Amino acid sequence: MEYPPFNIHTRAEALARFSEGEEPSFDAVIIGGGIVGAGLARELAIRGISSLLVEKGDFASGTSSRSSKLIHGGLRYLEMADFHLVFEALAERHWLLTTHPHLVKPVEFNVPIYARKKAPPGSRMTALIGLGLFLYDGLSFFKTPFFHGRHVKEETLKLFPSLKEEGLKGSYYYPDAMMLDDELVLETLLDAYRRGALALNYVKASDVQLTGGERDSYRVHLQDQLPLQKGESSQTFSVKAKEVIVCVGPWTEIFGTQVVGGAGRKLKPSKGIHLIIPWNRFPVEQCLVMYAPDGRIVFCIPRKDLGKGAEVVIVGTTDSPCRGDPGEVLADKRDIHYLLKVLETYFPKARIGLSDIMMTYAGVRPLLDTGEASEAKTSREHEIWRNPAGVVFMAGGKYTTFRKISQELARFVFPKSKENNCESQKPLSQPADYQKRSEGKPLWGRFTDQWLKWKLAHHLPCTLDDIVFRRFPLWMGGKEVAESLLHEVAGLSQSYLGWSEVEAERQVQRTRELIEKGTIEWITQRQS
Repeated sequence: MEYPPFNIHTRAEALARFSEGEEPSFDAVIIGGGIVGAGLARELAIRGISSLLVEKGDFASGTSSRSSKLIHGGLRYLEMADFHLVFEALAERHWLLTTHPHLVKPVEFNVPIYARKKAPPGSRMTALIGLGLFLYDGLSFFKTPFFHGRHVKEETLKLFPSLKEEGLKGSYYYPDAMMLDDELVLETLLDAYRRGALALNYVKASDVQLTGGERDSYRVHLQDQLPLQKGESSQTFSVKAKEVIVCVGPWTEIFGTQVVGGAGRKLKPSKGIHLIIPWNRFPVEQCLVMYAPDGRIVFCIPRKDLGKGAEVVIVGTTDSPCRGDPGEVLADKRDIHYLLKVLETYFPKARIGLSDIMMTYAGVRPLLDTGEASEAKTSREHEIWRNPAGVVFMAGGKYTTFRKISQELARFVFPKSKENNCESQKPLSQPADYQKRSEGKPLWGRFTDQWLKWKLAHHLPCTLDDIVFRRFPLWMGGKEVAESLLHEVAGLSQSYLGWSEVEAERQVQRTRELIEKGTIEWITQRQS
């Protein structure tokens, strides 16, 4: 497969064209560079519809890089009777697993089974779990990496050596999958670009207005954000579009104030945090499903796929109200102690504490306000609507179903467009090509200098934190790992991105500050 240049230079060329001559015109302007915006740009390109995608920050820098990094049907949504959501997610899980083995890996999840009086608070009845797993297999039409089953106590303890033994009878196991969420966004965007879509990060849409014209209904005012980071003057321009589609997730209501007609819907944003713990401190072999006392499901997810020396365990997530700017959301002490308490209940001998947490991260789910009392009970179904001025909005949904959501969006906005599901189901990239990116000198885990060079050329990073947080997950190694490699990564990127020595050092300092905000020390000091 051919992968076109999609980088800082192609970005500059596109912005230069925008400043020349008449206002550019597109069939669609997509606002928001997360997984749904990326999927929609690709779907519209497949249908021969011209589109421009703009993102005020980096691609996937919001909710789409702060998930549990799972591709799953959502076993817990069966409890909410969201059968359609689970069915659709399992079908898309099958597509991703079969066509993208380099991006999405099957994993085994375990639900520990305890004697009723010894079970941790919040646990479900054993019979209900077994019934739910049988239904989970059935809703996938049995197109699954393996079928659910049961481990005896001894097998369970081999997988989870420090698991609470008192009352343990064994565990149910079932299949799901994991990925790197930002990587899936970037691969989707590259394929959309390869097919003719235009995508620009660090371009802010500041206003959406009606033009009064018949052909191009909307004018979108845009501003290049990169110069502003260095205190320089910034280019502003505008484009016209027949349709504007807003896919900004938890920012929907905030951005709606800048759109003619407003957002037209109310959200119930939900904050979720995760802890990252070194695998050698917490050596679990498979994923574990745990229950908090309030009944919420918490996952324990080993990520040994990051490579030797980079193995970590992700623990999360929480589900609490989010108020204010979703871009400012961080883990706090209450969130952290909530998850540590769950770990203490299930792994009392492990004695995982604050000092064992390398990093934290937090994100906001764009849930629709359906009137439920809590965020945990709010449906993950999505909704698409037009506001009074005809601007299209989308919110809600699951990561796993991004392709189906994109198709539904395309049908909603362009009902006469020709769908091509065969083309839509083609892979974003090829496993053999993907493997070649990892050749070269190792930097951290399985990630190499060749990987970085490929990312610079084809995944459009503009800043050092784009690279460290979203082009390869160096930040997951914690403050010490990042600190040891920041200058080397900046040096490898400096020439390509056109940084002076002063700018390279500024990039290092900025990235260092962002990493610091995920550390326990920073959180404790800030909230003391």
